[in-house]
Amino acid sequence: MKKPTVKKIKAAFITSVVLSLVLTGCQPADLEQLHAFAESLRANSQVIEAGGETGADGIASADDTLKERFETEKPWINSVVMGTVQDSGYDPRLKDDFYVAVNREWMQTARLLPGYTTAGSFADLNYQRQHELMALMTDESLTGEDAVKCQNLYNLWLDWDARNSYDNIGEIKKYLAPVTAISSIDELSDYLVSEDCWYNGYNIVSVSLRPDNKESDKYAVQIYSTDLTLDDPAEYENLTDNGKRVKEAADAVSHYMLGRVGYGEEDIEALLTAKYDFETKIAASEMTVEEANMPDAINLTYNPVTLEELSGLSPDFPITELLETAGMAESKLINLNEPEWLRELNKLYTAENLEGIKAYLIDRIVSGYISYIDEEAYRVSQDIIRKRNGITELSSDEEMAYAIVSENLSSSVARMFADKYMTAEIKDEITYIINEAVDYYRNMLAEVDWLSQETREKAIEKLDHIGINAVYPDKWEDQSGLVILSKDEGETLLSAMDKITRFYDARSRSRVNTEVDRTYWMTEDITQVNSFYYPNTNEIYIIGGILGGDFYDVNRSIEENMGGIGAVIGHELSHAFDTRGAQYDKDGNVANWWSDEDYSTFQKRADKLIDYMSNMTVDESGKNYNGAMVQTETIADMAGVKCMLGLASKIDGFDYDKFFKSYARLWKSQSTKERVDMLTAVDVHALDYLRTNAVLQQYDEFLDTYGIKEGDGMYLAPKDRVAVW
Repeated sequence: MKKPTVKKIKAAFITSVVLSLVLTGCQPADLEQLHAFAESLRANSQVIEAGGETGADGIASADDTLKERFETEKPWINSVVMGTVQDSGYDPRLKDDFYVAVNREWMQTARLLPGYTTAGSFADLNYQRQHELMALMTDESLTGEDAVKCQNLYNLWLDWDARNSYDNIGEIKKYLAPVTAISSIDELSDYLVSEDCWYNGYNIVSVSLRPDNKESDKYAVQIYSTDLTLDDPAEYENLTDNGKRVKEAADAVSHYMLGRVGYGEEDIEALLTAKYDFETKIAASEMTVEEANMPDAINLTYNPVTLEELSGLSPDFPITELLETAGMAESKLINLNEPEWLRELNKLYTAENLEGIKAYLIDRIVSGYISYIDEEAYRVSQDIIRKRNGITELSSDEEMAYAIVSENLSSSVARMFADKYMTAEIKDEITYIINEAVDYYRNMLAEVDWLSQETREKAIEKLDHIGINAVYPDKWEDQSGLVILSKDEGETLLSAMDKITRFYDARSRSRVNTEVDRTYWMTEDITQVNSFYYPNTNEIYIIGGILGGDFYDVNRSIEENMGGIGAVIGHELSHAFDTRGAQYDKDGNVANWWSDEDYSTFQKRADKLIDYMSNMTVDESGKNYNGAMVQTETIADMAGVKCMLGLASKIDGFDYDKFFKSYARLWKSQSTKERVDMLTAVDVHALDYLRTNAVLQQYDEFLDTYGIKEGDGMYLAPKDRVAVW
């Protein structure tokens, strides 16, 4: 039995929490409407003015509890927590709380799907498309290479009789034996740089390969800091409610799995105490989640080093030997993300901390197997997840089996998806719509009055070099070397996972000292309900997976689709010019292409947005929102809507009411309190009601459509508006 990689283990556990974001894209019947969407953009050019009030008003009827909440939750109550609207008489006017007024009827009956912590547009589409893709896992008519490996892995996961029959606990004990036998730092070093540790154990350092930040046409080895049980280093200094839930869940996994391999309760408590002691010491040297998401983290985490410099920073911890084991020591480009962390790890790498480091390794190795060994362990893990996330129903075994396939064989699933649901015509139409949005941004940048001509030209040059990746790749990576057999052919779930680990490990090793081939996509997982902008390749990805549901629908008008997929396209393009993307040039290299004066003005505009979002309060405690954390995504949200409004101004008879309501429905959601607490703590996106209300109130077209005036909850005076672009 071989152990899945660290990332695969973590992904499997997370996948159990919220099922993978997967769906199919446009059905073939959608093509006619997609043509109509694109043709409307092509044909219409007459400029019109927004009309007067066209939306129906609701009736304000807040009870005393809601009145009290309005005193702490400003300027709108946090309506995305499940039950907030359902359990109250909150019925605001469109002019006061547009998000709730549009989505209130849906909120009254919203229910969580099994295994989900959130209901809404994303969840509905995920669930629908996931089940369509699950059907491919049992379609015996599919005989291609991708179908065979996906179906084999799917069946291996579901075969509880086989999984329960293996001596998995005995195998885990074999992997633990070299760790428990360690009695000195030298022996610990020997273990950490061994292939046994690399493939079957765990390490206190993570390494990977990705394009270099300043030579983006080349691959660079990336050295990352120690993974932590509580995820965010800030939790070790001040444990939040979210941190407590994370710790309780992790400790429950540890207690169960350590017990399964023979540890008594007293020994388990001692081991976890030692583990947390080590993690607390090393956490103090690591960047917090907030710090890692700040724009300046791009430069703070770019620290090119040589092997000799690494040895100088870490003379005791065997970092260079570890790179040799990983097959990456020969790389000409090595980046150390957090030098202070490595210095601190080297200081902690002493006999005094030996037991703490061993405890960390033992717990990580054992806990990582909970979803893989047998049915009993899996059911325990699901119950822990249920309690952690405040949900009552869990995903089915078949849903989880598919999620594991999608997570580990994403390229194969994507090719099956593209073959069944996507066409070259759909790809051409989406590409055209993206290009229309690019044209808008080109005109917008040409007219921005606070940019100098020099910076303006650089910005437009970057825009013109953005790579457009629509729907599915033109060229797929060859993964024929990854063969997953059936149980009858001798494969087990964990032998299959080991093959996957070794395949991707070999691929990474083969890329050392090579150039990035940009004819391949950075990700081939096109089944996600998502879209991306990659700053260090300067590419936008509008993938097939998002072409459905509230994002795009065959029966909806052009206005509604512009409020959905159109806003998504505008959002992703704008990431090239948010406070992170603006630090990369046309080729995806970190480089300053701004004049000092222009960048100062840009930052002041971003600071105004940060201050505005930080003035939001999102719970009864009155605690302020972290505006700095959500700055880049909020910049993109606002710019995406502005982009569509720019295109709308050229469409004769454009119905703004349909557009704005479509945008509000795009972000409709209801989540468990636990999920909202987590999002507020670590997510770089604002909560969905803010992604609607705080965004739309920036634009005259919105205020004019509904006759919103000073004194209305949705009103924002021109001098107070914060859209950066």
